[in-house]
Amino acid sequence: MKALALYNDMPARVRLHTRIRAWTCPMKHVVERAPAAGRLLEVGCGHGLFANETALRNPRLAVLGIDPDPGKIRWALASIKGRNNVEFRQTRIEDLADGEFDALAILDVLYLVPRVEWKPFLTRCRAALRDGGRLLLKEVDVRPRWKFYRCVLQEQISVRLLGITLGDSFAFAEREEMRRLLEEVGFTRVTTADLQRGRLTPHVLYEAARA
Repeated sequence: MKALALYNDMPARVRLHTRIRAWTCPMKHVVERAPAAGRLLEVGCGHGLFANETALRNPRLAVLGIDPDPGKIRWALASIKGRNNVEFRQTRIEDLADGEFDALAILDVLYLVPRVEWKPFLTRCRAALRDGGRLLLKEVDVRPRWKFYRCVLQEQISVRLLGITLGDSFAFAEREEMRRLLEEVGFTRVTTADLQRGRLTPHVLYEAARA
């Protein structure tokens, strides 16, 4: 990934985290689904790896990454290095005034949102999109079970033991349940792409459009 070079002069823990993220997440498949121009919002951008990679590959695309973690946003800001088509802010989607994005990406974030908050969270995400704008939602499938339980154990260590990611509970859904939820909040043309081949985690990408 081109964006990894942006973190070369950062502390070892940041370099390690971004490299592990690049290795474990099929990020390039999501990057390929981003628009070539317009505006893209990433919700829960962390250190900014996906936002940076997308901005580097699409010079005509304006990318905004948001995250509530001030530490991660600090390093995301340090990774900009003078480029003008990527921006980072410490905020949540609920507090974001900007709207009319052409695409909105959420990578491995929804599972950290309590299940009762999924519907209002996704509703707010939909509101940030222009008519016809696209949602790119990368999550973890619950099948096959052995991959799913391995992933849950990994997250227990990352979130509760090491504190790498903010969150205190996990919530996952089967594909059909997620499809119905996206349609309930007003998304259409919901499709799924299986991204787990050759990986230990059952990655799945949901793509949908704002009607």
